[in-house]
Amino acid sequence: MKPQETIGIREAYMYRHSPECMRVLADFFWRILLSAAFAVLLFSLSFGMIELSSVIGESGSALSQSSSIIQPAPKLSRTQLQNTLNAYSEREDRFNGLKTGAKKISDPSR
Repeated sequence: MKPQETIGIREAYMYRHSPECMRVLADFFWRILLSAAFAVLLFSLSFGMIELSSVIGESGSALSQSSSIIQPAPKLSRTQLQNTLNAYSEREDRFNGLKTGAKKISDPSR
């Protein structure tokens, strides 16, 4: 056996059908794939951090601006509150009526 010689990529590609060169090319392509995956990972992490920091920055400035705009809610009178509660009671009664009086629809697959 010969001592292991280093084979360049060009030479390995020229003799790509021999097993020794095929191993060198496979190793080269594997390293290229790993490098590309690492580059995509770094890009996505940096893009995510930039987007997160922009959202955090916008929400902080919007929060400080909106704190001066917030006004207290108007007070409700007793009649307005009672009318609202009556409307909800009517909706509940109508819903229960529809639920109990639902039409029986036969199953078309039978």
